[in-house]
Amino acid sequence: MKNLKDGKPMLVIYTTNDVCKMFHLGKAKCLELFRRADFPAQKYGRGYGIEAEALQKYMSTRHILS
Repeated sequence: MKNLKDGKPMLVIYTTNDVCKMFHLGKAKCLELFRRADFPAQKYGRGYGIEAEALQKYMSTRHILS
């Protein structure tokens, strides 16, 4: 990533609340997304998180029909 802290790349992790706000999803739909096998999220304690780069890569592979 471009943000550097002490010369090391900074890791950005989005929580389910962050993803809900970014994509205007409800909590249930967001949790459904995070539990999908093809979604690159990790379970951290009682919650879920996804790295910013993994989310960007995942979203770039999705095709949205209108």
